[in-house]
Amino acid sequence: MEQQHIDELLERYLGLLDEYSTLRKNLSQLQTGVYQDIARANFSGERGMRYGKDHYDERMQAVRRLNIEMGDKQYPTFDVINGPEEEPEVETKSSKESNEDKKEDEKEEGNEGNDRDSEEVNSKDAKDGSQEKTPKKKQNPLHWFGLFAPMPLRTAQEQSIKAVEQIIPRLVSVNVEMLGLEIEVRRARKRRAKAEAAAEKAGEAASKTTEAETQTQTQATSVETS
Repeated sequence: MEQQHIDELLERYLGLLDEYSTLRKNLSQLQTGVYQDIARANFSGERGMRYGKDHYDERMQAVRRLNIEMGDKQYPTFDVINGPEEEPEVETKSSKESNEDKKEDEKEEGNEGNDRDSEEVNSKDAKDGSQEKTPKKKQNPLHWFGLFAPMPLRTAQEQSIKAVEQIIPRLVSVNVEMLGLEIEVRRARKRRAKAEAAAEKAGEAASKTTEAETQTQTQATSVETS
């Protein structure tokens, strides 16, 4: 049974090894294409314009996050998901009207007490008024280099996104599962060796008992004959 289990683990390991080699090949091709497209963009770009770290926005934020979950076989699986969306901006219609009313009250009455009352009323109106939420769109990092980025740069971005979202997470997940299978194979081989050693000891003990029985039988027959 242990040998069959080891064979199944090795079969699974070889399948993962083939997938790992394919993913590494695809990742190498994508990286080569990214660097070539960036070189084309720099070659065809404006004079003095170079697409690199010099034009990065220091206020950059991650638009993708790494998600790690435990799979059915107790191996962690890695996945890239979109980052949390930014909180939408809230625009109130009544805020403008309340501000205008406040100015009129200040001009007409000019009283501090009335000003306080008007501020309280305006604050209540602002809370009770209708609110419009305008969602904030995520900024495309490609816009750091201008609105009209060259096509090779856009192609490089698409290839990088494919590598980050599809190739690299699966590559890491396969690598982790392969390491886990190596540990399972070593443990299974140790169990098989222990079972074989125990079987050998049991066989030696059985052979010794049979030898002792044969000796006693021969001695008994010799005594009877004498």
